[in-house]
Amino acid sequence: MKAELIARWDAFLQKMEARFEASLLQGEQAVLDSLEENNYDYYASLRTLMAIRSQVDASLIRKINDTWQQQVEPLMRADGNYWADESFKGHQAADDMHERMSLWQYITEGRLAEKYYGHAIQLINRDFFCTQCNAPLQVKKDFFMAQYVACHYCAAVNTFEPETKYVTLGWNVVDSMSALYALQEYGDMLKARSINPLAYEQAVRKYYEKYFDERIKLLPHTAHTREQDIERKIKQTI
Repeated sequence: MKAELIARWDAFLQKMEARFEASLLQGEQAVLDSLEENNYDYYASLRTLMAIRSQVDASLIRKINDTWQQQVEPLMRADGNYWADESFKGHQAADDMHERMSLWQYITEGRLAEKYYGHAIQLINRDFFCTQCNAPLQVKKDFFMAQYVACHYCAAVNTFEPETKYVTLGWNVVDSMSALYALQEYGDMLKARSINPLAYEQAVRKYYEKYFDERIKLLPHTAHTREQDIERKIKQTI
């Protein structure tokens, strides 16, 4: 009976693992595809992402614990004292999935942001003209908010109000892209948590240095606050 129950439990965990992996791949694609489906509504796609995460959590990760408590544990307890080791298998599998799900969200948010950026940045790739003399204006293309642009010909000050989709780039989008480009440092930071406090602090600093360097490439006007931003984030994290 013992060997049979363990084999069935192992087979169940393997099945959950395979479904979990498939769900992550399908889920990422569904999130990216949703941008075209919702006419590039970035926040609607983020809600799709969170809905997929909740669904995977309920249908797979929580199912491991529910199946153990309701079906497997009672049978194993009645059969012998080996149930504790088998319980550990389930907890370990669920904990591992939770960690991978968090990393999946981190990466998928970055890839979603990249795809949205590629679309929305095109909204400013056109010519702008002075409202007074119709002379061409030089609008900053990496400043995702309203701008006051002086005309070099007649000196009139023009107000440039970008489209909402373009303004969105300056918030969560560039943050998620910067995080994606610092993925290696993020992984190193997670690993360092289990080493020692000093190693973790050093890894946190490297992560935020990389993160803000990538962010400055997207938002050059934030370069002057780089050091303050890094220190602020480190204090919030450690």
